[in-house]
Amino acid sequence: MLSLNLTGTVSSLPNAKGDLFVQMGILRSQVNISDLEIIDEPVITGKHLQKTSSGKMKMKKTMSVRPEINLLGKTVDEAIAELDKYLDDAYMSHISPVRIVHGKGTGALRSGIHNYLKRQKHVKSYRLGAFGEGDAGVTIVEFK
Repeated sequence: MLSLNLTGTVSSLPNAKGDLFVQMGILRSQVNISDLEIIDEPVITGKHLQKTSSGKMKMKKTMSVRPEINLLGKTVDEAIAELDKYLDDAYMSHISPVRIVHGKGTGALRSGIHNYLKRQKHVKSYRLGAFGEGDAGVTIVEFK
């Protein structure tokens, strides 16, 4: 990411929308191919130093990460895909806490999001919003 000076390795081919997965250390994020830039990286082989295009990418952050994501009206699968990218971006931008708006409804989206958050290593804690934060329609996430 140019804004955070991070590099990563592409780990999938782009889908029909041009989105692909990039591995940056322990974080894996889905980004659009237009947000990537190929960089040359020196590779040491024996006693010689070579420059090679190794598939490493530097990501450009085209917009700042907001402290809130709105997932209203999405299916659980759509929401998790969007949330995964958002949480990686927020974590790398050192934004904590973040607010996930999922609505009250039947609770299916909230339940799916909470099950997903339980498995995330960079999530320290999460809770439903308090009065004035959105009550049971939002989840507040703190990062480690």
